[in-house]
Amino acid sequence: MRITFICADLEENLGVGILAAIAEEAGHRVKIVPFNDASETGEVVERALRRRPDVIGLSIQFQHRAPEFLALAQALRGAGYDGHITSGGQFPTLAWRQTLAPENGVDSVVLHDAEDSFPELLRSLEAKEDLATIPGLALRLDGEPRRTAERPLLDDLDAVPFPKRYRSHNQHMGIPFIPILGGRGCWGKCSYCSIIAFYDDAIEGAGGRKVRLRSPENVAAEMALLLENAGGQAIFCFHDDNFIFPGEKFSLKRIRAIREALDEYGVGKVAMVGKARPDCVTPALARELAELGVIRLYVGVENGSEDGGDHLRRGTQQAHVREAMKACREAGIFVCYNLLVFEPGATVADVRDNVQFIREHADHPVNFCRAEPYFGTALHLELNRDQDLGGSYLGYNYRIDDDRAELLYRICAAAFQERNFAPRGVANRYMGLGYAANVLRRFCDRDGDSEVLQRRATLLTRAISRDTADYLEKAIALAEAADLADPDAILRKTALLGLEIAAADRHWHAELDSLYDDMRAFAAGAAEVSVLRLAPTAKFHRLKRSMAVGFAVAASIAAIDGCGSDTMVVDPAPGGMGGEGGRGEGGMVVDPAPGGMGGMGAEGGAGGGMGGEGGMVVDPAPGGMGGMGGEGGQAALGPEGKRKLRLIDQWFDTSPKKVARSLELPLHQPPKPTLEARRKGDLIEVEIAGLPEQLAVTTRWEADGDVIGEGRKVCWRPGHDADRIRVAVRSRGGIAIVSRSTRVTS
Repeated sequence: MRITFICADLEENLGVGILAAIAEEAGHRVKIVPFNDASETGEVVERALRRRPDVIGLSIQFQHRAPEFLALAQALRGAGYDGHITSGGQFPTLAWRQTLAPENGVDSVVLHDAEDSFPELLRSLEAKEDLATIPGLALRLDGEPRRTAERPLLDDLDAVPFPKRYRSHNQHMGIPFIPILGGRGCWGKCSYCSIIAFYDDAIEGAGGRKVRLRSPENVAAEMALLLENAGGQAIFCFHDDNFIFPGEKFSLKRIRAIREALDEYGVGKVAMVGKARPDCVTPALARELAELGVIRLYVGVENGSEDGGDHLRRGTQQAHVREAMKACREAGIFVCYNLLVFEPGATVADVRDNVQFIREHADHPVNFCRAEPYFGTALHLELNRDQDLGGSYLGYNYRIDDDRAELLYRICAAAFQERNFAPRGVANRYMGLGYAANVLRRFCDRDGDSEVLQRRATLLTRAISRDTADYLEKAIALAEAADLADPDAILRKTALLGLEIAAADRHWHAELDSLYDDMRAFAAGAAEVSVLRLAPTAKFHRLKRSMAVGFAVAASIAAIDGCGSDTMVVDPAPGGMGGEGGRGEGGMVVDPAPGGMGGMGAEGGAGGGMGGEGGMVVDPAPGGMGGMGGEGGQAALGPEGKRKLRLIDQWFDTSPKKVARSLELPLHQPPKPTLEARRKGDLIEVEIAGLPEQLAVTTRWEADGDVIGEGRKVCWRPGHDADRIRVAVRSRGGIAIVSRSTRVTS
């Protein structure tokens, strides 16, 4: 059979890679089509149908991408596709009834782990057998969505084939960046987390262990094979839900065992990254992790207020959080984090606690957002019981209990929108500074000559963190002093605050440009460093012979060698933003694969985006206004052939996009404009786009340089390449601030 997977592909999609390997072993022919942005829908439909597939598999991991994937399924049906469409991942597993609604055109959902369910689905489709006999599916039976018999979670992860590596690895500062899975599952109880809901649903249905690990030997074998094909140096990003565990001794034993197994295969210096709960990080563990090559951990802080953490059921105390941050900093492990500042029980005092936390930990880059009630999570179920949620299964809205905290959220959602969540916003760019510096120190340093870049990264990170804290305090002051009976004044002051933040961002962008340029130059100019590379042992050669058939990597990945290497890929990603074109400095997934659809739902990224210089995060934004990321981006060609740079990782605004907030407070439905720019001689024509013509708006333009005109279209004469133009757009529903650099679309 011909199988086409459609998935996010900002980075190699491990979940789809696993299912592709399984399907190919069974004799099926597989194609993987990246889908990173709604604007690619038409192209993706055309590419997906080109081979006339018998089955199309949609990897729908995150709720904020669900509207785009379900619209894609409808577009496939509209284009005449009459084959079987299946889907998998956290979202369709939890929202299986809604996903199977007739208007979506989806025939089946593969629930939870899919290493057994998916090949059985293919066999039954090929033999035209009854799909209802296959455990672990959701189907429309007699016109109604129903689940088949439950299937327990997969227990033996060593039995899972290594993922098919269907395209070249991204690079961070010239070093191949390779995602890998060492385990699945989390023991936490966080109310907002769809990973927890995903596993709880499986265990309630048929049982299984919540946390499952591959053996150190199995992990090391895959790493050794990947390292050889990557040219002998690599950064391995473990997309496990948890890289370390509550017991310090167990965590150290596991990491040491992986290192010892690597030694047996002749693997030398590598770097590793992962994610951790703060209550698992101790000073001794952090020191040994650093010695073993861990250069970065995403530490799940989530809230800097004791009450806020309790509201979200984090199960950790602020003492744990602060100790973990300090331990990583002293060990030289890069840390960045997200704050779910806004949650249903938040107060202005809680937000102040988070501001203080940002100041205390200014060396670590941060983004902040709202906790979103993702479908099927405890937060969603509880809020649905307590209040009338706006929106639908594709995205719910809620109101914070405290009026001033709700107003503060709305002010921040407008004023910080570009800084926090624009693809090339300041927060998304500065997330990667410390990580990029650690990559240079590990792979390109000679006698400490990267330390000056490390110091610059720390100072700039600290300055931006404190600047964010300052502006968040200004937002608090605005919300506390606001006269709720004077919404006009609130809108006006919100617009001024947003413009002030956008003006400050011009300075930070210039600083970021300068430092990232110097980092890339350092990487490109570094001579070959004397490091231990792969020195294959007899054990490695036996491994390679045994995997000759099952490990589909060598034919599709070029050897990439050395700091700042410009080696081009032999077989580029199969289209979209999957990696066509030249090489930038990054690209990276924003969430670990929890194993949904065998990992079919384990996306290699949660959306599109331009950007790139260094940085990395392995967790999605767990809340609206939310997403997180850094810089670095593998160069790619966009739909019109223009060169794009993909972010290594990125925080996205995952709040519902078409839902009005409650009307008793201002900023209930802000406009969502974009800016288009065209060069005309020495002027740049800038026009507000993305708004209905009938929507009445007023504008306030500001710029570095001269602005000529007013309204929805102006002419701009910048004085410098680093200049930016910005505008506050006001409608009856609220305020939006957008800006552009001197780069234009034509």
